Amino acid sequence: MKPANPIQVVGIKDLDEMELEAVYRIGDRYYGKLQRAVKNMASLVVHIKSYDKEGRQRKYSVHVKLVAPARIFVSTKVHDWNLEKALHKSFQDIERQSQHRLHTYSQNKKA
Repeated sequence: MKPANPIQVVGIKDLDEMELEAVYRIGDRYYGKLQRAVKNMASLVVHIKSYDKEGRQRKYSVHVKLVAPARIFVSTKVHDWNLEKALHKSFQDIERQSQHRLHTYSQNKKA
């Protein structure tokens, strides 16, 4: 399954079909949110590393990089045993960084 949005995923060789589908599904969901927050988004790169491959469970490290004309946002501190949880944490971190730096949250906007 290919994403509807231009998201570059690095490290998909280590993922099975269900994990790959989860990456694209969650990536598509957050792509729309990030595109609204950062108007001129140049690229979105998701880098996935898996550890402890020989056991029953694998630990995942997810790095997300969002390149905008004014700034580059990077989330590198997320790792978890559950891939979907790690993806959500990483995308939420990028979303929080973009809101903080670009002041796109609507908390103090006047009507």
